[in-house]
Amino acid sequence: MTVSVALTTVSTVPPSQPQPPAPAALSASNGWRWPLAGEPKIVGPFDKPAENWLPGHRGVDLGASEGDKVFAPQRGKVTFASRVVDRPVLVIDHGNGFKTSIEPVIAEAKVGDWVQAGAHVGNVGTGAHCSARCIHWGVRLNGEYIDPVLLIRDLRPSILLPLNQ
Repeated sequence: MTVSVALTTVSTVPPSQPQPPAPAALSASNGWRWPLAGEPKIVGPFDKPAENWLPGHRGVDLGASEGDKVFAPQRGKVTFASRVVDRPVLVIDHGNGFKTSIEPVIAEAKVGDWVQAGAHVGNVGTGAHCSARCIHWGVRLNGEYIDPVLLIRDLRPSILLPLNQ
């Protein structure tokens, strides 16, 4: 007896899902992209704390050099472009509860600007906890930090389904 199987992933979201994506459809197929050119090296992974007040890493650090271009990871409205303590920060509200913060970014986009995914919004500055060697990319969904990599890479397990015959 021969059994054939197909490798696929399961999604409950129809292909016509409007941008930005709903929480159930977090993947690159929904228009999210890296905020740097190409696929940057992750030099500091996401580490969600057990409680909001505990230490953790509420985003990812992506390898970058001072002056590198920074791009909007998804379409949205720039809601903050200024300094926080000692570093320049850019915040984009993507709608549906998603907000991105990237630092250190010397913003070219201004507060109130609407940007498309992939639009050049600024350049890597200095002042991040990893100096000029990276940017910190944080994403909040309804106020809770989530791992931004989940918006780019589909990390769900593959599910084996029988082929229709």
